Amino acid sequence: MRSPAPTQVLVTADSESRATCLGKTREARSEAGQFFTPVPIARCLAGWFHEKGLNRPTLHLLDPGAGGGALTAAVVDRIMALRVSGSLPLLEKITLEAWELDSAFIPALRKNLAVCAAALEKADIQAVVDLRQGSYVEGGVDALDGGLFGGTTPPAVTHAILNPPYRKIASRSRERQLLRTLGMETSNLYAAFVWLALRQLVDGGELSAIVPRSFCNGPYFRDFRQDLVAESTFHRVHVFDSRSEAFARDEVLQENILFHLTRRNRKRASITISTGSLEAPAKVRIPVERFVFPDDPEKVVHIATDNDADEVRGFFQALPCRIEELGVEVSTGPVVDFRLKSALSKRLGKDDVPLLYPHTVKAGRVIPPLADASHYGDARIGKKPVAITVNEETLRWLIPAARFVLIKRFSSKEEKRRLVAGVLDPKDFADGRIGIENHLNFLHRKRAGLSVAMAKGLCRFLNSTVADRYFRQFNGHTQVNAADLRAFRYPDSAGLEILGKAKLDDGDQRAIDLAMAELLGAPSCTES
Repeated sequence: MRSPAPTQVLVTADSESRATCLGKTREARSEAGQFFTPVPIARCLAGWFHEKGLNRPTLHLLDPGAGGGALTAAVVDRIMALRVSGSLPLLEKITLEAWELDSAFIPALRKNLAVCAAALEKADIQAVVDLRQGSYVEGGVDALDGGLFGGTTPPAVTHAILNPPYRKIASRSRERQLLRTLGMETSNLYAAFVWLALRQLVDGGELSAIVPRSFCNGPYFRDFRQDLVAESTFHRVHVFDSRSEAFARDEVLQENILFHLTRRNRKRASITISTGSLEAPAKVRIPVERFVFPDDPEKVVHIATDNDADEVRGFFQALPCRIEELGVEVSTGPVVDFRLKSALSKRLGKDDVPLLYPHTVKAGRVIPPLADASHYGDARIGKKPVAITVNEETLRWLIPAARFVLIKRFSSKEEKRRLVAGVLDPKDFADGRIGIENHLNFLHRKRAGLSVAMAKGLCRFLNSTVADRYFRQFNGHTQVNAADLRAFRYPDSAGLEILGKAKLDDGDQRAIDLAMAELLGAPSCTES
């Protein structure tokens, strides 16, 4: 019998999945961490599987968190195209193992797996459908506990393809407890799914996934990164230009990456990094040691595509200090506004002190909130409070006004800068006390201020283009956490003070970048 067109199974799975998806509210999907895979991404992930790896007598495909089955269908779609071209003569049997917890998707998933199996059978490939309704964390832990830890069932998965749920795991949850039995400590389901799937792969088995970029750095994903680097070899990584690109039809803003790796294959010397559209991406090849530095105990993942990435990286690797070695501490603003709503005001009264939000940080300085927020030219700023009342409830969250460096914690990926810093001048805050809102970080010395030269030097260093460019190489968030600033490398105190004493216009980016080059030997980076 004639085989179906190569795209038939994928188009069917996508339409069935989408119909089920539209029956759920966006809030319900967001709470469950469900973001469903568009066809171009599904085809890209499936297309990264090596033709040689698919040409074996028996395949076992794992799709945890399968939804309606679009990813499995994309792999079947690829196999069918290769079979028709005569490229998979050895393939005789494939197991389609799909996990889904949400019962709403089971009818569509069952139907789509049946369509996939029928298509494979027509191409003389035996298909075994293994549909599991339930928790993949429980199933994965159970499989590994019987296989890698003294049981009789060794890993059997040859290929895994994932768009896992993006949801935090409570520290006392059953999921967290189960993962700990395998020595896996992670705070998000997406990392747990990838980790479990990786452990289920046979040696040389392949895994393709779309996940948030947040695992690339930071303490929360350290154990995951260390195991990922130790147990696999990366082949491909794709970075989207916009946070909205990956899941545009679900109106989701999430900084995602695609990646493809094999388990325990140590022969590769380079990795392909691509950006832009999936149809015509811009590609660069980078050495593996530039992706994860061999001597880095944190195993931070650097995704760099700029031509000057090596020079930027070399400059920062040579810097001598961590922030604590400068005698400087990093803290997050203590005022969580929604918990203190009754104490916030848009006018600065006699019992109030100024409340600082990210929009007050401008071009190297901190702008004091006006007495009446409606005077701001930007109508959006006028919606924010400018003051917090001093009382027994709020006093513990307020701090003495001192010369701090304030750094915005959040920015969109599309903004030019991730690092935005400003110096707070205590002379601008006559009340002597301030509130710093939780969307800001600040640099200080035991809640006391920094010298003028040190504050300006740190501010200019963080506001330089070279610092921003390096930060984007490894920062996996659309935010700047205190932990990120602690992990950053800095010039010594003398170098920072020289930079701080230079006569510069802090609103002139070119002047800051030139000073970084002339005074500290930084690469001559300019804003793109």
